[in-house]
Amino acid sequence: MYKFKSELDKIDEVYKIKIDVPFQVKFVCVYLFKLADQYVLIDAGFNSPAWKKKFLKEINTIGLNIEDIDVCIITHNHLDHIGLIQEFKQKNPNLKIVMHNITNKILEWETDKSNKEEIEKEAIRVSIEMKNYGLSEEERLRIVKFFTYWPKLRKYQTPDKIVYDGDKLLNDLEIIWTPGHSFGHICVFDAKRKYLFSGDHILSRITPHIGNFIIPDFLTDEYVDYNFKNVLEHYLQSLDRIDKLNPKIIFPGHQEIIYNPHERINAIKEHHKNRLNDISNVIKNNPLTPKRISQIHFGEDLDDINSYMALSEVLGHLLYLEDRGKIEKFEKNGKFYYKS
Repeated sequence: MYKFKSELDKIDEVYKIKIDVPFQVKFVCVYLFKLADQYVLIDAGFNSPAWKKKFLKEINTIGLNIEDIDVCIITHNHLDHIGLIQEFKQKNPNLKIVMHNITNKILEWETDKSNKEEIEKEAIRVSIEMKNYGLSEEERLRIVKFFTYWPKLRKYQTPDKIVYDGDKLLNDLEIIWTPGHSFGHICVFDAKRKYLFSGDHILSRITPHIGNFIIPDFLTDEYVDYNFKNVLEHYLQSLDRIDKLNPKIIFPGHQEIIYNPHERINAIKEHHKNRLNDISNVIKNNPLTPKRISQIHFGEDLDDINSYMALSEVLGHLLYLEDRGKIEKFEKNGKFYYKS
């Protein structure tokens, strides 16, 4: 049986609770701190008995229980960030769950069993689009299974407070909508101490996945000015917004604390600039499908999930370049090709 590992660190007045998740081969970090006489928790970890046991052990070490936490802010809707919100709320009905409007709506939609057919229909639509980008029929069918499987693992808890970009919590905490890794992703900025809790928006060693996802119609109807296709554009703009805040320390959802925020943000921007250049060079006078570009860029020996993630990441960059008029797309034999 796998033995979960955990670490507890204190940076100034912020507790970092780091617990590993074996299937992701990485640690998930949640943060606990006191502000205005209230204990605030950033994210709700991973839904497993072992993870929960480690988390409870670490907060007991601090001298706290779930009942002592007043606010839990969810950065985004991925499994390793929302896992225990239902259990936390059941143990502590006074706990205020906070999440962005988009995160709430996507979670509510995905976890409503009456939406099963609609979710499958959207998954099929996305898979057909991906087939046009170069996937085989077998790969397309696996994409449908992928998109219909993950919602079953998510738990929905009605938030006590829905937030939007620019909202304030407890006077000093500013909500910053940072779409990219997910549509409803937020960072939380402690304006007084200049601390940024970045979720998966900014990580210390790797760049978060930026790709394309299932987009429910109700989101496009509400966010009419938001280009859901060009996710990378929004991500890069979000990085610039964070940089202008001049945070002193960044507390990410994984990996190490970031003590050089400006340098790290510039490094991430440079990474995407290089990837955009690499992709442009690969297709210069050499039309290729996004699938083939992803194989050249990331390799051909990836498993199903990572193969899709690679394609999705490349598509995010292709759509960015296409929006800027840097590359062209055309159709041939039912497949889309890009060239620069």
